[in-house]
Amino acid sequence: MSSNSYEDHSEKSFDIDGESNPSDKKISKLEKITSGIFRKVLILFLITYLFPECSSFGPKNAQSSLIILHMTIVKDEMVLDELIDPRFQKVTLRKGDKSFEYNESSEHYYYFQNLKEGQYEIYDAVHLLNRGASDFAFGSTKQPTKIDIDFDRADIEKSRVDLQPGTVVFMGSFHVTVDFKFQEEPKIAIRYSKSNEEELAAMEHLYKNYPRTGWGQKAKNRVKLLSSFAQ
Repeated sequence: MSSNSYEDHSEKSFDIDGESNPSDKKISKLEKITSGIFRKVLILFLITYLFPECSSFGPKNAQSSLIILHMTIVKDEMVLDELIDPRFQKVTLRKGDKSFEYNESSEHYYYFQNLKEGQYEIYDAVHLLNRGASDFAFGSTKQPTKIDIDFDRADIEKSRVDLQPGTVVFMGSFHVTVDFKFQEEPKIAIRYSKSNEEELAAMEHLYKNYPRTGWGQKAKNRVKLLSSFAQ
């Protein structure tokens, strides 16, 4: 009797603590599945966080196109002009009755992605003032809160580009100068330019900063073509 009781006790102990327990196997499989899913979610999160251009900045399909616009602004009232470059908070293109704001920016380049084919032109731009010490105007009692850039018809016509499917196109450069006057409206001057050198610089900048995206690869091919023209 005692030996049988000992054997029964051993079998029960083995069921509880041994590897053959079915409940342990189920838990182990569940842990593996959960762990695998967690790792995949973590990897996707890290890719999105560390390389946001990979998930949000890129062509949707082979027909998607990108327009690059280069814009600078110089304000005479800025004390720290040499240290901080002001940027535009809103830049808009127009195609017919539709308007398109930029999706991504890098330094003074503004990118309008996943556009359909057609003719596009500059529409408007806005620079907000008093966004920090560098944008503080001294001696002006009629300081506006923003600078609205109104492009004249000549500049709009110069900026027009015919966008083809699956391409990256450089629209050109707009250089804006703002002269603040005491108790007067700011004087705004706009200069437009577009050259092979400017286009090459724009494409090189796109490829350098977004090399892993479809736009970066298209820019790389364009750089090769433009470089061959320069030789």
